[in-house]
Amino acid sequence: MNLKQQLNTKPNLQKHLFERGYLITDEDYNGVLQDYPFYGNWKEYIVGVYRFYVYQTVSAFFQQIGNRTFFLIGHAYNPYTMEPDENKLLQYIGKAYGTDAYFERLDELTGLFIFGSVCGKCIEFTVDASGMQYGCYGTVHGKQYISSHMRLIGDLCNLETDDYVKRLVNYKWYHYMMGNYMPGDITCFMEIKRIVCNTYVTFDGSGYCVERFYPKKAIKMCETDAEYNEVIKEASRIMMNNMKLIPMKWKRPAISLTGGIDSNTTFAAANGVYDQYTTFSYISMYRESVDAEKAKQISDKFHVKHVVYQIPEKNDDIADFEIYKAIIEHNDGDIGTYSDSDLRKKITLIQNDVCDVEVKSWISETIRAYAYKYFGRTAFKPDLKPRDYSSLYKIFLGNRKLLKETDNYFEEYIKNTQLKEHLFNYDESDFFVWEMMHGGKCGLDIGVMKGCFDITIPYNNRKLLDLLLRVPLDKRISDQHHLDMKKLMNQELYDMNIRVVNLNETDRRKKVINSYYILNTHLPY
Repeated sequence: MNLKQQLNTKPNLQKHLFERGYLITDEDYNGVLQDYPFYGNWKEYIVGVYRFYVYQTVSAFFQQIGNRTFFLIGHAYNPYTMEPDENKLLQYIGKAYGTDAYFERLDELTGLFIFGSVCGKCIEFTVDASGMQYGCYGTVHGKQYISSHMRLIGDLCNLETDDYVKRLVNYKWYHYMMGNYMPGDITCFMEIKRIVCNTYVTFDGSGYCVERFYPKKAIKMCETDAEYNEVIKEASRIMMNNMKLIPMKWKRPAISLTGGIDSNTTFAAANGVYDQYTTFSYISMYRESVDAEKAKQISDKFHVKHVVYQIPEKNDDIADFEIYKAIIEHNDGDIGTYSDSDLRKKITLIQNDVCDVEVKSWISETIRAYAYKYFGRTAFKPDLKPRDYSSLYKIFLGNRKLLKETDNYFEEYIKNTQLKEHLFNYDESDFFVWEMMHGGKCGLDIGVMKGCFDITIPYNNRKLLDLLLRVPLDKRISDQHHLDMKKLMNQELYDMNIRVVNLNETDRRKKVINSYYILNTHLPY
């Protein structure tokens, strides 16, 4: 039984298909909005020749400036101007269209969104700083499609999964090294490309053009203690501003809290507005009980309500587990399976009224030099080749043909997004983490998790990320900058000296994976 047939037997679960999604197209689907895959859960807005189909719980904003309509689907707020209103933000950015200030103002936004403008047949668009609002686009049967879900386009247009993708997701090592996501800017359909964060896509009526707008110039690294301290001070200010803005937009924000450095720093940034937040943790396996215990200890210290969700140990303990699984993996693109334990966690959170919005601590890995940590390295080559990208992406020792094909897709991504021309003195491995692991992988995961509640990420701000990339590499690898931010934002929390280290990041694992990286990048085939 296919997914459509399964959903016909479970009308109460139909709302979860492509939940919190969007579709922008010049095709008219108004007559089928009650049918699969919309099931009456989507709203329609018309802007010129384009129709904006938006899931019922998702906000869409439109502002007309001159002959151009600017739009934002999702949410955004500006910690530099302290503006939480998306309509005012659209006016603020749109009035700078055609000037250098246009992207500078866009860089100030924190949030999860697709942003762009429409003028006649021309449509321009980009996604938030790290692509946490997933987006993909392309021309199918002469019509334009831009969507949060690759499978939504595939279902509407009867597309076939590409042969390379089929072989990749069935490859035995595919699920290792950060799980399920596609290389470069591809999706499961060759007709559809992923919107890469830090790039701006324009359709002029005849074809798509991709232009990179970040980085703009060489980064000024911190060379003195005074410069480093100024970065920590400014980054802390922006994080705290974000945490002040979030309760202005949602009534029940909750910080997903663990004993780790990322969420600890996020919690520290809420100092002064703790009365407007709750926190939560979940336990799906033994090691998570340590995180939950530390999270409760932190929350109790600052009189913040903390809830722990106990995840069932068996699939049979969750009603309709198999159909939930099918929906979640379809929403993710059917580009791989989730572990049962991960699915049980997602379904449990979907079924509980946890909060209006989860304040998530992802994206921090970009500024924490994650590639260095993961591979246990202190240096990468300044000029990475497509083979380096493939080696950072997956383990391919057993299938060299698949490796070569993957090299080609990374080569296309580097060329299509003009990455090399805009690197200046930035570390290229940071952009693999930023645009591949986050924009390619975590954006999909966030899309799945939005079935539980809305999600916002205070780290997801381009100017903030750029600021913290100025920190010397050794401090980023050791997380000294996070510790210094936490100390500045909340001395009492810092003094608790709580830090739970990821048990998967063992020295032995790092040595093994780094040995693979060295071998794979040096083999001549």
